[in-house]
Order: sequence, then C-alpha cells, then structure tokens
Amino acid sequence: MPTDLYTKIYNFLLNAEEEDITAGSVIYQGIEDNPWIPQNELKSVIEQAVAFVRNQYERGSSRHTTLLEILPEFEIGFKTVCSLRNIGAVKMNGKRPLTSNKIEKNIKALKGKLRKNTSQLYQHLFLGVSAVSVSELTWKDPLANQVITDDSDLVQTLPERQRESFMKPVEDMVPSSLPQIIWEKCEEFVVNFAESNMSILPQKLSHNGKWKESDEELADVTLRILGSLNDSWNNPAFSSEFAKSQNEGTYVTNVIVPAIRATPKGLPLRRSSYVSSAERQSSASANRKGEGRAGRRPDIMFVMKHNGKKYELIYVESSRLSCTLQKEKDDEIKLWRETNDGMYWVHKSSGPDKDEFGIIGMQVAGQTIRLNVLIRDMENVHRYYHLYKAEIPVQQSDPSIVTNFLDPRETKTVQT
Repeated sequence: MPTDLYTKIYNFLLNAEEEDITAGSVIYQGIEDNPWIPQNELKSVIEQAVAFVRNQYERGSSRHTTLLEILPEFEIGFKTVCSLRNIGAVKMNGKRPLTSNKIEKNIKALKGKLRKNTSQLYQHLFLGVSAVSVSELTWKDPLANQVITDDSDLVQTLPERQRESFMKPVEDMVPSSLPQIIWEKCEEFVVNFAESNMSILPQKLSHNGKWKESDEELADVTLRILGSLNDSWNNPAFSSEFAKSQNEGTYVTNVIVPAIRATPKGLPLRRSSYVSSAERQSSASANRKGEGRAGRRPDIMFVMKHNGKKYELIYVESSRLSCTLQKEKDDEIKLWRETNDGMYWVHKSSGPDKDEFGIIGMQVAGQTIRLNVLIRDMENVHRYYHLYKAEIPVQQSDPSIVTNFLDPRETKTVQT
C-alpha cells in the first residue's frame, strides 16, 4: 500500500471540515498526484484509512456517519472525478499515461531511427526492437517511450562487442579508478573516528527568562543557522523566479531541516538524539491510540533516546512556500494534537517536572514559522502556548528580518 497516499487520505479524513468530506473529495485526494492510479488500489487505501479514522469517533455521531457514507458512494464518485479529470475540469499533477496507439507509434519511430544507422550495433538493436511484442508494453516501460536502458533484455542479449559499444559512453563518463588521496582520506576518517556516547543527561535546567548558553555557544549556533541560510540564498531553486513552484519536499529538505539540525547540534545529547524528516509514524501517537492503530505522521520530529526509550521532543508540520489557508489550518490542528500525544507519552514513561518540561511544536506555513510549546501544569492541565512567529528569510533579506528569525522576541506573543 502506498504509504504517502494513505497518510494524505488519513490526514484529510481526520482534519478536514465535516461538510468537505465526501466520496468525491476523498477520491480527489487520491488521484491528485497520481491521476491514473488503478481503481481497486485506490479503493483499498481509502477503505483502510476510513476504518482507522472511523474508530476514533463515537458510533452514531455525525462525523462517524459521514465516514460510513464514503465507501458506498465510491464507484459513482470515482467515475465522476475521473470524468472531470478527462475533460480537464479538475487540476491534476500527473500526465496521462501512453495509450496503446501512442506506444505503437513510438516503437515505429524508434525503429526508424535505428534503421538509418548501418553499424552492427544499430542493426542488432533494430532486430531486437522488432522482436518485441508491442501489445505487452505499457507506459511504465522505457522502451515504450523510445528509451533503451542498459539493463534491458534488449541490451543484455547483444553480442559482446556490440554491448561494449553500447556501454562505451559510460566508460568515458566514469573514471576507471579513485585518486589515491580519496582512499587515504577515507582510511584516515575511519581510523580517527571517535564514537560519541552519552548515557547521562546534562544537568537539569529551569526556566528563568535567561539564556542557558554562553555568548560563545550562542555565536556558534548563530553561525550554523546563518550557514544554512547562506546555502538557501545561493540555491537557484529558491530564487524569486522558481521559489513558488517548489514542492514541500524541496522546501523542507533544503531550508527547514538544515536550520533545525543547526540549532541543537551543540547540545550534549550526541548519539542519543536525531532528527527524523521522513514523515515517520509518531510512536507517542500510536501508543496513545492503542494497539493496532496508526499514529500521526509529522513532517519532522526531533527524537531523543534515554534509558532505552525514545521521546519525541519536537514536532514540525510544514507546507510548501505557497501555503493555502486550509493547509495552514489543518497543520495547526495536527500540530497541537501531536504535541499532546508527545506529552502523554513522556509522562507515561518518565516523570519530568510539571510547569518546566515542554513539547515543542513548530509550524511552517509558507515563509512564516511559528513556535509553540505544550506543558503540563501542576494540576495536570495541558497548556498550549504560541510563543512567537517570524519570517523565514529564504532569499537574501534585510538584516532585521534575519535577526528576527534568530531571536523573534518582538513577536513572541502571537495569536493564531
């Protein structure tokens, strides 16, 4: 089952307004990025997502009833959405696969190109392509798109001399051996590697409105963050010409994750902590929901291991550089729920000080970043605070914007 597709549909069913949840809207979530997904495959994903989300609502409730109506209406909903796709009435992110007629034309065109060259290589390739059953090709086959790959049967069955001739461009692209200096550097790295390990956490700190780090340590953190901005400013993908067209993955990988990694790098946690940016399932969320239930999947998590257990201390939800109001609203809801799950797990497995320990929630909506924190007070009440928001200087910006991004105390009392 496609994990990304399941996650997308699951989150939509969980966070969308009830009046927006219909068979058609759920199907659209499934075919937006893969317009030609097989009907049975999509239905299977939707069935599993509906089953998990449905169990979170009381039987007979309005939302539970809405979820029950999705599958009986799937067939007509799928037909309707596909017809809108075919006439271009709804926007899709994928191209239509090749038809059998187009594949046949492509093979004919490829044979025409091969026929023109009288060398033995091209004549063998021509005979090989001619022997292929066109009816067995699909849009997923490179050959159907006039592409001959080196690992195809067509190339692998060539006589040795012709196969060597086909592979000649690769030999010219790849040096035959590594320079000695690279071998030496690799050996030096392995020999001198010192494993960092830490079984004891640093001293307990309390909130008192003062910096915990020295000026030198803060300067080091600042330089690391500015270094990540330097990479972003020099990346043409985030120039004014291309920035808005970048997807969420490009934004997260090149801007958000480097800035996050730079911040806690100097903490004395070492190998006991890591940043997960693969939308992995939250262990805290899965544990709270119960055995067999799927947990939420934050875009990014900062995880720390202590005494054999993993604790999710920071959750991040991000959009692409162009963020819709609905996406911003959905992520805001998802984020406080994730931090709530994280706090539940920490207090179930450990005993941090109340009023002191917090789970961080970071939301990136377009070029705006919001920092939130959830704490458990002395009466076991969970409090969620919006600490601040700031503009992310993705492109070269005024010094005041950069400073505010690093220390946005001017906007710390944010209401969202």
